Amino acid sequence: MQSNTPKIELVQGSIVWAFYPLTDKIDKAKRRPVLIVSNGLSNSLDSDYIVLPITRVVRLELFSLIIEPRDVEGDLPISSELRCNKPFTLRSNLIAETIGVLNQKRVELAIQLMYEAIAIVREQSANDVSQ
Repeated sequence: MQSNTPKIELVQGSIVWAFYPLTDKIDKAKRRPVLIVSNGLSNSLDSDYIVLPITRVVRLELFSLIIEPRDVEGDLPISSELRCNKPFTLRSNLIAETIGVLNQKRVELAIQLMYEAIAIVREQSANDVSQ
């Protein structure tokens, strides 16, 4: 599948097609869309990006974010879901092509949800509540 989107620099907010292993079949890779969430400083350190997977299956789960074609400057064909609790590192040589760029507001929401998914949550004890 060829994208009609012109080639652009990969920056925070870029949506790209990437090849990465399936969770349950590590020896098999599949071409899937991902959102680059790592910032320019992080991206400049090496050839890895921190990404979030994008799926067409809308689950409306905690830590998920719906993105619409209107949220993307480029070629997102249908409403999709960002899995903000599933960040991973992706080598640049696994990126096949650019789909587009997600608008800044949605990028910020995705990063906030990712942060919330990995934030330290301290359990309150009965003593903490009474003090």
